[in-house]
Amino acid sequence: MQAHKSIIVGFTILLATAGATATASAQSLYKYTDKNGKVTYSDKAPKPGEKAELVKIDSNVNIISPPANKVDGITQRPEDLTARASARESKRDQLKGGVDAAKSNLERAKKALEAGLEPMPEERQIVVRQGGNGIIRKPEYYERISGLEAAIKQAEENLAKAEEQFRRDVPN
Repeated sequence: MQAHKSIIVGFTILLATAGATATASAQSLYKYTDKNGKVTYSDKAPKPGEKAELVKIDSNVNIISPPANKVDGITQRPEDLTARASARESKRDQLKGGVDAAKSNLERAKKALEAGLEPMPEERQIVVRQGGNGIIRKPEYYERISGLEAAIKQAEENLAKAEEQFRRDVPN
């Protein structure tokens, strides 16, 4: 029974070694059997005095096709899988692009508000008072600032939606 297990282990090692050396068909494989009947396979040449058999490897034998990948009962060919992977990557890039664009829009809206805090000349009114003149802001200023603040709020909502869509729809 022990010799049978050794043969199975040896055969498994042979298949693994043959698979690893299939690309280099010029490489040699040697089979060693020790005094207990244990079989060992190696790609190292025997030392002088060691007894080993040269195993011929035919790279066209024992080639196993990968198992068919079935999705909803339909067998997927490797090119189908590549196309699906490409589509997933494209979808991920598209969703990431949406998030990046939304972040960029939010930054622009914040900068516009920051740059627009100072009233424009047409949004100021000079008030003459006893003790000194003053400048007050006209309603147009407050409307403009309100619009810039609304743009920030809208950009924040758009970013939240884009991030949620990315988390929900990004393919694995």
